[in-house]
Amino acid sequence: MPRILGEERQAMAIQDPVSGSVITLYFRPPTSEERVAYQLAAFHLEQGERRYRLGETRLRFGAEILQGFAPGAFLVHEDGGTAPLDQERHPDWKARLAAQAPDLVSYLGQQVFEGWRVVGRGEPEGE
Repeated sequence: MPRILGEERQAMAIQDPVSGSVITLYFRPPTSEERVAYQLAAFHLEQGERRYRLGETRLRFGAEILQGFAPGAFLVHEDGGTAPLDQERHPDWKARLAAQAPDLVSYLGQQVFEGWRVVGRGEPEGE
């Protein structure tokens, strides 16, 4: 399937290892400036030594481009039971996901900013 250029919102379906379900996250394409900042943020100079900060970088930038999720993808404890996490009713939805599902937010960041796959010679495209 071809990529539609100029789309404001993209979707990524992720197999959630915790729930076993497929969760769809919506995100905006990063800007060129964000792509450069991502690469620069992965390393940090600390007392003259380079420190690898890829985990923090993936989470931070994944959260920056995250715009939402498919309805019913997440449940929260509420009023003695569980209820769907709702972007309208829960304005802190992004902070909740970053704190309680950082693996999914980080995976989004990793795939969008690093997920390049090169098709090698002799390898059919689309596989």
